[in-house]
Amino acid sequence: MSEEYGADRADVTDDVPRRKGILATLAAIVMGTAILGFVLPVAIWPGEARLTAPLFCSAPYTEPIVVSDTVHDSEGQSTNFSMYCVGERGQYTEEGFLLPWLALWALHSAIVIGVVIVVRAWGRWRPDRPTEPVRLAESTEL
Repeated sequence: MSEEYGADRADVTDDVPRRKGILATLAAIVMGTAILGFVLPVAIWPGEARLTAPLFCSAPYTEPIVVSDTVHDSEGQSTNFSMYCVGERGQYTEEGFLLPWLALWALHSAIVIGVVIVVRAWGRWRPDRPTEPVRLAESTEL
């Protein structure tokens, strides 16, 4: 009976480093996508927020538009991005920046997590390989 207890206990301690590795990987993904989430929609492609329009724009405000407002004052220059949902006759609602950004962050995180899972699964899946090299034929010295 004590042998069974010892075997169960060894399995539990083996899972702890694995869980820490998974949590560290998830934390790195979330932080990396947060950084990507600041750089991509602000500096590279502000129109990416338009991808979130199905979540925030409802009828009759169906057209997403991302607007950047640049303000010059005594402290320098600042730019504010905001998404508007516009209707057919020019009526609009302002959705702001935070909610579309959070939706994009969740999308980026889900994509990266999916890729990491596929890569790890692909790395673990390997056909059975023999441990010793297979000899094709016996050779004799002449």
